[in-house]
Amino acid sequence: MTAPGPRFSVLSAAVCALALILGGAPAAVASPASQTAAGRAETAIDQAYERLGGANSGLGKPTGAETCGLRDGGCYRNYEHGGIVWSPGTGAQPSWGAIREAWSKYSYENGPLGYPVAGPACSDGTCSQNFQRGTILWHPAEPATVDLDIDNPENTAVVVNKERPLAPEDYAPEDLTSVDGQLLRAEPAEALRHLQQAAAADGVTVRAISGYRPFETQFELYSGYTSQYGEDQADTISARPGHSEHQTGLAVDIAAADGACSLQACFADTQAGAWAAENAHRFGFIVRYPAGASAVTGYAYEPWHLRFVGVDLASAVHSSGISTLEEYFRLPAAPGYPPR
Repeated sequence: MTAPGPRFSVLSAAVCALALILGGAPAAVASPASQTAAGRAETAIDQAYERLGGANSGLGKPTGAETCGLRDGGCYRNYEHGGIVWSPGTGAQPSWGAIREAWSKYSYENGPLGYPVAGPACSDGTCSQNFQRGTILWHPAEPATVDLDIDNPENTAVVVNKERPLAPEDYAPEDLTSVDGQLLRAEPAEALRHLQQAAAADGVTVRAISGYRPFETQFELYSGYTSQYGEDQADTISARPGHSEHQTGLAVDIAAADGACSLQACFADTQAGAWAAENAHRFGFIVRYPAGASAVTGYAYEPWHLRFVGVDLASAVHSSGISTLEEYFRLPAAPGYPPR
């Protein structure tokens, strides 16, 4: 890892303050401490700082004390020319310069990138840094570029809504497999089977009734609603082609064994609906369109619509108390489509 040099500017206090916004995890007192050979306690952030060279490194001297209470129980400390941030899942990682500035524009750990999982790495004049859900690249002759997992339809963190169409709009996954006669990508399909087995062990049957829906099918469905009700009404009951989560192969509509309240808000009151709401995150699913969030998601409450995002992200969203991906990633609300 290449340490920061003097050419990197100090971040403004206003930008750094963004990292202070708390997540839903309990606040730590400090990053984990250990004893040095001299018997002095050092936190994980202290140790990372010393490995970089301490005050003689490009980070410079500390400008404040270690502060904790970040999302997922994280901590950070700022220095003259950057900072070091720690979380239980990523360890202590430094950030500086143009990459840190680009990270700040995405709300640091509170945004779609999450925490860094390694320090910046530089080679042949180009630097990059990997984060939980993306990568930032920087070259002196160009602005930093940000590659976000939420933009990639192949990634389980992809965010699709009325403001964020799939790219390409006719995307089709290649690893589809069947669960209860419904197609899903391989990873969510396996997770759903585990969910069903756990529910069955609790005496609850959860059935899959709708899964992958290709672009062409969504086009026909939406066109039919438009012809019957008009575009404004169609937009309230069906996603436009290229904007449907079902097209990712990561979304599944579930139902109770007897079909009670299928595709209705009262599904939340069934055994299957209540069990899914309480336990889906343990298998990597979230209820994508929660109650009271239509101004954010653009859809009314759909307790039957589960979206696979992976166990780590689903558990983080669940523990944060934040109910939508848009809010968790600090993305703009998507209550409606942009004007044509």
